[in-house]
Amino acid sequence: MVSVQRLFAALAAAFFLTAAPAGAAVRVRIDLAAQRLEAVTPEGETVRWSISSGRRGYETPAGTYSVMRMEADHHSDEYDQAPMPYAIFFSPRGLAIHGSYERGLGRPLSHGCVRLAVPNARQLFDWVEKHGATIEITGGARRAAGRQEAERQAAERPRITRRPRPTYEEPSFGFGMESYSPY
Repeated sequence: MVSVQRLFAALAAAFFLTAAPAGAAVRVRIDLAAQRLEAVTPEGETVRWSISSGRRGYETPAGTYSVMRMEADHHSDEYDQAPMPYAIFFSPRGLAIHGSYERGLGRPLSHGCVRLAVPNARQLFDWVEKHGATIEITGGARRAAGRQEAERQAAERPRITRRPRPTYEEPSFGFGMESYSPY
């Protein structure tokens, strides 16, 4: 009986000594205005990646979140089974940080989720699976909307176009006999 207690105590000590300290989780910071994600592990390893957040009408909400669930091979029920690899769900609305095969990282294009390149999403997924995470989203609607408004105004600005140069046309001379007058 004593040896079983010792074994249990040794296993418990090994577990608690190898477990991450309380509160040691991956810190994920997302700046919507800059369209950047920064993640820092408890060991201090840091990555910074371009993202694509929610476009106008589907803005990604600012705030502090925890991980609700994770799915390595998720497909969207709302958007025709679109692949969402390495999905880390953080919102009751079904929003997630996930990998994307779409182009356009670095500008708001999604339906509210935070898109990453698939290899980056996989690395983040592995870190969060191992350590847990806190997710902080900043730079919300005001800053991002100001940037989007400036881009919209630039796109709607009238373009200066050059007038076409007049072309030189040779005068036409009648070479037929009707215009010939010998006298």
